[in-house]
Amino acid sequence: MDVWFRKDMVYLMLENINDMNAAESFKDTYISIYEDQLRELPQDSYYLFDLEGMEVFSTEGEHLGKIDIVYQTGANDVYEIVNGNKSFLIPAVKEVVKEVDIKNKKMVINIIEGLLE
Repeated sequence: MDVWFRKDMVYLMLENINDMNAAESFKDTYISIYEDQLRELPQDSYYLFDLEGMEVFSTEGEHLGKIDIVYQTGANDVYEIVNGNKSFLIPAVKEVVKEVDIKNKKMVINIIEGLLE
């Protein structure tokens, strides 16, 4: 399998798919790979599945909830944090996200003024 990127699109060349008609049969379908086939990401980049379900804490240690959904907005991702019947959105920017521990499924955020309102 070959992979390349062009103009914010991902292109795949799959084994035994040699023409456009065969490729069209995969339109609007999900293609998955094994986790050990994932590319290593640059520092401070994460796969969405690594973040969803992650426990979120303030820099003071207060448990704020879990990441339910990651919204990709273009400028920066936005994490929806859910705790019971409450939810709030936090931007994935360095001023807010202070620590991401993929192994322990834990994120620490700096609560800046107006963030949780």
